[in-house]
Amino acid sequence: LIHGNGQSSLSWHRQLKSDLAEEFHLVAYDLRGHANSGKPWDFESYNRACIWAEDIAAVIRETGLENPILVGWSRGGLMVMHYVRCFGTEALSGIAMVSSRGRLVDVPLPSSDSPARMSQVQLEDQNIEANIAGADTFAGLMTANPMDEEWVAISKAMNVMSPPYARRAMRSPVYGPDGMVNNSYANLIAQIDVPFLAVMGDQDPFRDSSQLAAAFASALPHAQILIYSGVGHSPFLEQPRRFNADLKAFALDAFAAHSSRTQTEQ
Repeated sequence: LIHGNGQSSLSWHRQLKSDLAEEFHLVAYDLRGHANSGKPWDFESYNRACIWAEDIAAVIRETGLENPILVGWSRGGLMVMHYVRCFGTEALSGIAMVSSRGRLVDVPLPSSDSPARMSQVQLEDQNIEANIAGADTFAGLMTANPMDEEWVAISKAMNVMSPPYARRAMRSPVYGPDGMVNNSYANLIAQIDVPFLAVMGDQDPFRDSSQLAAAFASALPHAQILIYSGVGHSPFLEQPRRFNADLKAFALDAFAAHSSRTQTEQ
């Protein structure tokens, strides 16, 4: 379970502390530059696709996962695609993208003066008061309906834990293993030969979900696409029971498909 921009492994608490965790081996971690993970000073620790991919590979290795499903939320979906770019899909059973395009498809960003974009400008500012204001705005954009005060406070704190210099580095151009800038991962679509799930809310302020769903359906005809009504950028937080049930069903099908492929190859 790979979290999004300015968040942490704690974002997945409604999965990690649920019946889903009793049936599956769930693993979540803090991305570099976030929460309690390291925050290197140099740009090169953030602008190389395979650095992010190697972090995921290390987590898979150290937690003993075999042929896992990678679930990427928001920027976490981009991390998943970095992994596919650098390691392929051979070791995966499936991919789930949550409120994320992962640069696989092209969907317009919000306008430059939108709260979504302005909050990021504030979070990258050297002024801590601007960072706090940005965290306040961003936390309010995470869900279509207000979350409880305790979670909002946690979300704000997680945002401030990602320092401005790391945020600026993460927003910079990302270089692939060939040394070329990866502005798009559309060229990876043909390589996605594992089950693919896309989950999104119809009230997401960061992307037009109908456009995102249409783009995925066109690019990946085998994809399963779910749009939650009345939900914003965080389906797994806003409707955890439904999300957990949908993820369980997808996982069972994906693991069964992987087992069938393995037996066929043997």
